[in-house]
Amino acid sequence: MAENLNFDVSGSACYNNNSSNCVTYGRLYNWVTALTVCPPGWHLPSDAEWTALTDHAGSNAGTKLKASSGWDYDGNGTDDFGFSALPGGYGSSGYFIIVGYGGLWWSAAEYDASNAWFRDMYYNNSDVYRIGGSKEYLYSVRCVRD
Repeated sequence: MAENLNFDVSGSACYNNNSSNCVTYGRLYNWVTALTVCPPGWHLPSDAEWTALTDHAGSNAGTKLKASSGWDYDGNGTDDFGFSALPGGYGSSGYFIIVGYGGLWWSAAEYDASNAWFRDMYYNNSDVYRIGGSKEYLYSVRCVRD
């Protein structure tokens, strides 16, 4: 998909619970919801699929995958592959942070019983990071065609 998923379902929220943020950035999902929210014929990318994407993008993958507008502080990318990553921020325990500055996307792979792998990009960096985060956090979702 060339944009963040925006399907209203239990286990998801708009940034700051403001529906206009869903229009711009898509919804944010906890990991359990992210595993099942993609439409038929699509799935949440595996950790290996995320790695294949970033490896294909090569050096400065974050810059190449970020949208060419929508990032604060001149953090826009070149969107070389039409991925159009936007900085939707994330949610945790009812709080929301870093919209405009960072985007975080779930993978389908567990890190351990409480955490799963995700990818993130920030306005001030050209890389894509692979990190394990709490399954309770709310991150963006991109679906991949089966």
